[in-house]
Amino acid sequence: MQEKWILLLFVIETMAIAGIIGTWVSKDTRVSFLFGFNVLLPVTFLHVLYSDGDPARHTLLLAMVGIYQIRMNFILILWYRNTAAAKLKDILPPAEIYLLPVLLTNVAGWIYCLPFVWTVDRPGPLDRLDLIVVCVYVLGTIFHFGSDFQKHRFKQRPDSYGRVLDTGFWGISRHPNYFGDFLIYIAFGLSAGNFWGFISPLANLAQYLGDAIPKSEKMSSERYGKAWEDYTQRTKSLIPYIL
Repeated sequence: MQEKWILLLFVIETMAIAGIIGTWVSKDTRVSFLFGFNVLLPVTFLHVLYSDGDPARHTLLLAMVGIYQIRMNFILILWYRNTAAAKLKDILPPAEIYLLPVLLTNVAGWIYCLPFVWTVDRPGPLDRLDLIVVCVYVLGTIFHFGSDFQKHRFKQRPDSYGRVLDTGFWGISRHPNYFGDFLIYIAFGLSAGNFWGFISPLANLAQYLGDAIPKSEKMSSERYGKAWEDYTQRTKSLIPYIL
C-alpha cells in the first residue's frame, strides 16, 4: 500500500513540474489547466490498480473519470478562448500564473480524487448507490457540456459581441457549467459510500464560490456593465433558482 502513495506522489508532482515548464514556455494558462485535469485518470487508475474491490465498479469509475477528462480536454483545446480561465493570464501576476499548475495538479490529484480511496474498496457488486452516482453524473454532464456547447455556439454568432448569453442553461444559472461540474464531483463523492467522500465536492464548491465565480463575475461586470447587472438581478449565480 505504501508503494501506491509513493507512485501517486510521483505522478502528481511530475505533472505539476511539467505544467510549470509548459506554462513558462507557452506563457498560456491553458497548459496549467491541461496538466491539472489530466492528472485525474492516472491517479484513479493507481487507486484501482492497488485495490481488490469489485471489477465492475472499477470499470464504471474509470469510465466516468475518463469521459470527464476527455470532455475537459475537448473544451480546453478547442473552446478555451470562450472560457473564463482563458482570461486569467491577463489578471494574474506572473508568480501566480506559474504556481497555477502546482495548485491545480495537487488539488485534482489529492482532493478531487480523494473519494476514490474508498470507492475502489466498496464491497459487493454494483448497487443502488452506484445507480444514483450514474444519474447525478449524467445530469452534471448534461449541464457541464451542454452549457459550454451553448456558449460556444453563441460566440460564433456575429451578433453576440457585447451581449450577455441569458437563454437556455444560462437563463437559469449564470454559471451552469460550474454547476454541472459540481454535480459531477457530488457523484464522485457519493461513490465513496461515506461522509469523507464529500470533501471533494465541498472543495470544488469552495473553489467556485471563493475564487472562480468572483473573478468571472468581476470580468463580466466590467465588460457588459448594465446588461450584466440586470442579468444578475433575475438569474441565480450557481445552483438554478436557489443559489
